[in-house]
Amino acid sequence: MPRSISTLTPLALASLLAAFSPLAGAQSSTVTIYGSLDAYVARQDGSGASARHVLNSGFNPNSLGFAGREDLGGGLTAGFTLEGQPMLDTGTMGQGGKFFGRQSNLWLEAAGYGRLTAGRIHLPGRSFAIKYSATGWLAVDPLGNMALSVGSMFGPLMNSDSVGSRVSNALMYSSPRWNGFSFQLLQSAGEGGPFAAGQAKLTQVGAGYSGNGLDIDFVYARVPALAGNQLPQTDYAVGAQYALGGGFKLMASYFSHEGLSVAAPGGTTAIANSKGTDKTALVGITYTSGVHTIGASYGNTQVADAHRGRRPGNVTAPFSTVLDDVSGFSLAYTYALSKRTQLFAAYGSLNNDGVGQASFTVDLRPSRGGTSTLLASGVRHSF
Repeated sequence: MPRSISTLTPLALASLLAAFSPLAGAQSSTVTIYGSLDAYVARQDGSGASARHVLNSGFNPNSLGFAGREDLGGGLTAGFTLEGQPMLDTGTMGQGGKFFGRQSNLWLEAAGYGRLTAGRIHLPGRSFAIKYSATGWLAVDPLGNMALSVGSMFGPLMNSDSVGSRVSNALMYSSPRWNGFSFQLLQSAGEGGPFAAGQAKLTQVGAGYSGNGLDIDFVYARVPALAGNQLPQTDYAVGAQYALGGGFKLMASYFSHEGLSVAAPGGTTAIANSKGTDKTALVGITYTSGVHTIGASYGNTQVADAHRGRRPGNVTAPFSTVLDDVSGFSLAYTYALSKRTQLFAAYGSLNNDGVGQASFTVDLRPSRGGTSTLLASGVRHSF
């Protein structure tokens, strides 16, 4: 005879309830802890200024994150990301000390319709900048440092709390991939906070195609004028990568930055008649063979005459710099000890024209028209 519910074992009762629950079996959730850390010894030089040896990190920015997702059934998924940046050499956190300064957001995704994310979000322009950096996307690659010097929205910089890599108070829609094509649309509210604290009001769009060894990407950003907070600027960039086979990959990108100049770092009053467009072109190549990867990059920035010898708007100290034309190159080598741990060595050089002071290290600027170099070697571990 069938047993009554009261006589069922706890395990059998749980199985019975699960079988008749309309949501049972359809829901599952996971939380993942992840991150990456690197440490290097380096020599930093600013010609006409000084040189020094340091123990630091930042071949790629450090991270410590928690990512969760839950299957809600019917093709619907919810999740979150909480991610900070531990500074390995000091034990502090980046982004002005915010514990989750890199990302803090919730998202909802419908299969075949895309994902909507709300909170503090990595920008499409950051993903673009990382993708088209061939030699480590923070420490030595000229792409990020040139983008930073002119005030572009498309840079991989993660140490500061200023806008460039991510923005607070934002909504972003990410499409699914259709025949190799996808796009992202982000809008931030601003909410009255200072631009320098990641509170900018901005619109950013990213679009790309990937297939048959070819990647093509486009990003666009528009920052409106807000009195006493931010100056208007418009940025766009296009890039392409092609896998040649045999471990070789070629990449090229072009950046346009239209903005205004200011008299002092973080200024919100533009210099009269200082509107102009700065143009940056970069090429790179990577070669991978087993545990070995070699990368090389070269880039050149031509600044507008209206910006020469002046500072870009929407960039605060210590990242604000005096502008002039600049060229740069970098070389990097990594050796994989395992899937999670790599040894690396990298060298980069930025060569300023005229009065420029672009540099790899914001607190060691070269003299005007000087050269900034960085030689680093270290170890990187991911988990």
